[in-house]
Amino acid sequence: MIEASVVTLLLLGIIFLVVDLALAVYTKSTLQAAVRAGVRFAVTEQLGANQSYLNDSIVTVVQQNAMGMLNGTNGACKIAINYYNPVTGLADMGTGGDIVEVSITGYSYKPVGILKSGTPISLTASSSDVMEQCPLLGCPPMVDPNPVSCP
Repeated sequence: MIEASVVTLLLLGIIFLVVDLALAVYTKSTLQAAVRAGVRFAVTEQLGANQSYLNDSIVTVVQQNAMGMLNGTNGACKIAINYYNPVTGLADMGTGGDIVEVSITGYSYKPVGILKSGTPISLTASSSDVMEQCPLLGCPPMVDPNPVSCP
């Protein structure tokens, strides 16, 4: 009986550890897929429905693909969008031919099982690609001059 209880506790601990690690990997891959979807949307330089700025449209696409992990203003504040000149590598305004990078930083995954007593795991994800040339009507405005303030 003592052996069975020791083995059962050890087995349950290993099972909960595997579940925690699997959920962490699932969360990381979901965030990575969300930023990829954001970059795929960004390279076309389109605006989303009822959107006036490209960055707002990209944030909306990332949030829609994050399966509820980045909802609301708090989630939007974890999404960063940067534009770079492909020749110099310096920050740019986001016109056609620039490199767009969408990243998620500061997302904390809180384990649910045996690792629950530990500190949250910080996850990041990023993706980048070259933007297409602007459409005939011109490039849409990139950044809202009055952005939402992050807490």
